[in-house]
Amino acid sequence: MVKLRLPAISTLRRLFFSNKDALVCLFDQGIVSVAGFATSVLIGRWAGKAELGLYVIGLSMVLFARGFQQQLVSTPYTIYHHRRTDSLMPAYRGSCLVLQAGFIAITLAYLIIQILAARAGWISDEVVPSLVALLIFIPAILMRELVRSYCFVHSKNTSVLKIDLAISAFQIAALFALGYCKLLSGATAWIAIGICCVLTIGYWYYRSGPVLQFAKEPLVKDLKLNWTFAKWAVSGQFVGSLPTYLLPWLLLLAAGAEGTGLFGAGLTLVGVANIFNTGILNYLTPKAAKVYVDQGSTGLRRLMLRMYLVFLMAIGLFIVMLTVVGDWLTVSLFGPEYAGLQTVLTLLAAAKLFEGFSHTASGGLFAMERIKENFWVDVILMLITITAALLLISPYGVLGAAWTTLIASATSAILRSILLVKFLGEKSTGGFDD
Repeated sequence: MVKLRLPAISTLRRLFFSNKDALVCLFDQGIVSVAGFATSVLIGRWAGKAELGLYVIGLSMVLFARGFQQQLVSTPYTIYHHRRTDSLMPAYRGSCLVLQAGFIAITLAYLIIQILAARAGWISDEVVPSLVALLIFIPAILMRELVRSYCFVHSKNTSVLKIDLAISAFQIAALFALGYCKLLSGATAWIAIGICCVLTIGYWYYRSGPVLQFAKEPLVKDLKLNWTFAKWAVSGQFVGSLPTYLLPWLLLLAAGAEGTGLFGAGLTLVGVANIFNTGILNYLTPKAAKVYVDQGSTGLRRLMLRMYLVFLMAIGLFIVMLTVVGDWLTVSLFGPEYAGLQTVLTLLAAAKLFEGFSHTASGGLFAMERIKENFWVDVILMLITITAALLLISPYGVLGAAWTTLIASATSAILRSILLVKFLGEKSTGGFDD
């Protein structure tokens, strides 16, 4: 008797039950996502929709900065560390840390400008407490992400697990304490998160931080190398993430802090998919870079196909589940004032599927160093998304923001996948076929 085997199910089984790194990445992202989920639920339920909306504004700024850090520091390190001998790695890590310090300085300057703009009445002054909290603690929050990326690249996944478990446990405990004392708000949440990051990352570096060297000659050379790679990636990050960053601000203008809080509640529930999406992305990015160097386009093509099937199976089931019970879950977790988000949840869940496809294609393009082409996708994406946001958010509020998110994710996935298919079809035997 012939036993029927479904390719997608076989792929899932191979990826999750025979690959320790993928399992650890998923479990770690589950911890991070649970902490983020609990943070939003606690703020939304104990502090109200307006404070949740203000927290979401701060979160959009953190994600915006984190995306730049990823392209400027983490991704070049992921690509180029394979091409360094062990003796050169301390100096290269030192160069990347200098670049990180410069980026943090720019981020702080931008936050100061935002605070001054709010004080001058150009934007809502409700956001000032959250911006001040981030001004103090965003360096620690960004350093946490840099450390996580470093550990993933070097397959120190258990270290990431310990870091995220410690930060998440302290974070949730601190938020419960703030809520019990009736001090929980968007701003105090960021203070608690920042303190947890400072303590945990400081302890990690003291116990097991890597060796760093700072020397002028390799520093200049490394910065030029990173910038050669990162200039298109950073430009693409700016135009690609600008619409996502602006979305909560546009919603704040159109629907106020409470409307932004409703959207934040929807993002929180749908964000459960990030356990899968981001967990797999943490595994995929260094894996794609190594596969392309070792096996060329043939190996990378197989990896990309497996990832598309994995996202289709996992996130497809998530969409069905959220479509059926999403509104009930929202009311159960956040309270009756958050009812009526079912359509918003379905649209945002569908966007997560396209986001997974987009991340997969983007990982493949980065492994092939097709950064310039990726940038032009981001330019097109920015134009389409901003147009959709301006047309939909003002008349439709939260629903318009959800449609804009879906349009952006679908556009990104389609365009990047077309590029991926094109370049994988070109003759290649390895990562250095110039």
